[in-house]
Amino acid sequence: MLELKKRFNTLFNIAQVLIDLILVSASFYASFWVWQWSPLRIQPQVEFPGVVLCLLIGLVYLFFFVAFGAYQKQATVVNIKVVESVLLATILASGFVIILFFYTKSFQIGRSQMIYFVMILLILLHLERAIMDKIHQTMIKRGIGAVRVLILGAGTVGKRLAKALETYPKLGYLPIGFIDDDQALIDAKIANPLPVLGTTESLQANIEKYSIDQVLIAIPSASRERVQDLMTECQGIRIPFKFVPNLHDVAIPQVRSEEIDGIPMFSFVHLDYKPINRVVKRVVDWWISLFIVILCLPVIALAAVAIKIDSRGPVFFRQFRVGKGGKRFTMWKFRTMYTHAPAYALHPQDKNDPRITRVGRFLRRTSLDELPQFFNVLRGDMSIVGPRPEMEFIVQGYNPLERERLNVWPGITGLWQISADRALPIHENIDHDLYYIQQQSFLLDLVIIIKTLMVPITGIGAR
Repeated sequence: MLELKKRFNTLFNIAQVLIDLILVSASFYASFWVWQWSPLRIQPQVEFPGVVLCLLIGLVYLFFFVAFGAYQKQATVVNIKVVESVLLATILASGFVIILFFYTKSFQIGRSQMIYFVMILLILLHLERAIMDKIHQTMIKRGIGAVRVLILGAGTVGKRLAKALETYPKLGYLPIGFIDDDQALIDAKIANPLPVLGTTESLQANIEKYSIDQVLIAIPSASRERVQDLMTECQGIRIPFKFVPNLHDVAIPQVRSEEIDGIPMFSFVHLDYKPINRVVKRVVDWWISLFIVILCLPVIALAAVAIKIDSRGPVFFRQFRVGKGGKRFTMWKFRTMYTHAPAYALHPQDKNDPRITRVGRFLRRTSLDELPQFFNVLRGDMSIVGPRPEMEFIVQGYNPLERERLNVWPGITGLWQISADRALPIHENIDHDLYYIQQQSFLLDLVIIIKTLMVPITGIGAR
């Protein structure tokens, strides 16, 4: 039964590969017509792409998608690793196609047409993956092809594991509930909502009752003997299991693993990125911010006039935030709330919050209230992408792990803003920031910026 369910997920991936082939081919075909209708033609004439050529282009892109892990099962913050793989594969495949056409002279393609092709393809791939993930998630929740799992341990790691399994349907797991020896948690709603079905004494009964396919032991703080007893019990009732290593809960985001001749090795890493990345990031941030400020001067002027007409008070809202190295700086935004609202209260969670002005609702929904922060970037207080800067009273309560956020420049946007957890307070989403700090790169920043551009379309504003 377990093998059949895993085979179902393989078939789903094959279906996605075929859809990608169609999307790439269709995008290349569509790019010709967009070029035909566009007044911006760098080249006077390009060739009409036939069906065979479109399919061959599709196969080239599929090769790069497979080679760079675009179809791998990866559970990372907001599924960002897969998005990175798709973007990198698209860029490299596009370069390969351009070079191939240039040297073989086999097909005449316009430079602007190639730009249209990549833009159309990235949009369609983004939409396709969002739809496919939603379909897969719905099927998994209904038990279609799902590996039904029971999680041993309803603590911090267990809840995090349950959330991850529900967020990443490609893994093919359907968490049914928790098993925990804490009597107070029995039948309590824990995660989204997953009940605690009983103690370890009822493990076998719950496995049979809920047709469990696999057990996940998520008690890293338990003694080695206790974990060994649970594994022995699982072996005795012939149920497949996996377990989280015996590590302290708060250290898990800093743990990295490798294998040496079959021996698993774990290490703790300092969450920081290379100095060269800092230099590149600062240069790119400055030039992009300067370009955006110049380009958006008319928008800034219109927003300022609208704010003054709508309500009494200043155009800009200023607030002290804590940045890189714990340095305090003044962060700028367009004012979106009435002047009587407390300056250092927690952010509104409800779009109908009475503190928000009429113009403020529009500015927050479209994220235009963040435009003045590009001046912060030009000054060197912030970056375009990074952990969101917090208020001083919140930073004062940081634990050592949360203070890792202060090792990098805070950002206008980041992983938290493009995640489903954006409805929660910033300081409660440490995983997003820790992942970004450790994995930071130009490609990751580019992915986050592209996904952030979807915010105005979805109507969800960054903070």
